[in-house]
Amino acid sequence: MPFCPECGTELSEATRFCPECGRPLPAMGQPTKRRNRKKIAAIVAGAAVAIVLITALARSASTPLAEPLSPPEPGWLRLRIADVGSIDYPPDFLELQSGDYREVVDRLVPGYETPSSDFILQQAGLNQLEPSAFEEFRRVILETSYLNPGEEVFPANMKYSMTNQELTEIQNAWVSQLAQAYAQQNREGLGDNKIIDPGMVEIVEINGMFPILWTYKRQLDGNPAVLVEQYTFPNYNKIHLLIFSCRIVEEEDCSDIYERMLDSFRLEGP
Repeated sequence: MPFCPECGTELSEATRFCPECGRPLPAMGQPTKRRNRKKIAAIVAGAAVAIVLITALARSASTPLAEPLSPPEPGWLRLRIADVGSIDYPPDFLELQSGDYREVVDRLVPGYETPSSDFILQQAGLNQLEPSAFEEFRRVILETSYLNPGEEVFPANMKYSMTNQELTEIQNAWVSQLAQAYAQQNREGLGDNKIIDPGMVEIVEINGMFPILWTYKRQLDGNPAVLVEQYTFPNYNKIHLLIFSCRIVEEEDCSDIYERMLDSFRLEGP
């Protein structure tokens, strides 16, 4: 049986969309076009960037993009992301998608590439296809969108403000886009995936940077509900999405580690 390259869910060979995370999948044996991350302009970044460019009330900042970084915690690894920055993680809790699991991904999606500016961290043991790893769900994902030549947003450490109405408009746009994706899954016969709590959208401060945070909950049929925290970092000619997710029943096990990982996250300049 194949597996979803995004979340590890076991799939049938006829599946076209993953019922757990919504990723579109090619028919088995058919080549897939490489995903152009420079055109990711997408579901979660697009609406926010448009509003931010119009409504940001900002002042120039001369400080580094983030506060100085200490060495990794004992036993943790520092993942350096080319042209982006770095993040620390505990390798006994999370692992980079690779190994046997990566081979499954490559067979399922021929030609699939993870650009140097993107990564997927998943529950430890999934690369070796350990059965116990499929009983959990943990993801930390970074995706980077590159703006067109000549386009630029403010740096990640530039403070700005938005009205409650503007934040609500962003949330409504994201909820609508995600609901459309879930409706497509349902039409494909892949189950009823839905947002069970749209949560909230707010501007937060992380290490001297000011991303937009959307926290929400989703659930597929009777499967365990998933908590998602999505941070959108505008930064010069890039938009970074840093996404933390886990099952709500596992939140207590994940929240402290996710907070420490977020505290280690740093971005570079242009």
